Amino acid sequence: MATKRPAAGQKISRFDPTSIDLTDFDVVRAVHSTVELGGSLAGRAAGLAKDATYVTVGLGLLSFQRAQVRRREFERNLRR
Repeated sequence: MATKRPAAGQKISRFDPTSIDLTDFDVVRAVHSTVELGGSLAGRAAGLAKDATYVTVGLGLLSFQRAQVRRREFERNLRR
């Protein structure tokens, strides 16, 4: 997947996790809806932990691959 580079003078926008508003998030309602659907809270927590692990590993692999590409570009520029 190719990444677009910003044109001259454009600012790069990045995701800011501190801008997420969780003031209306109701943990009690989320737990009750999970239990009402017949699922256990422990099962839901295990599923979320599994998903978080997959996301973490995936992001780690993408970061590693990106570092490899940058290293190869750096080496290519040194040879010129």
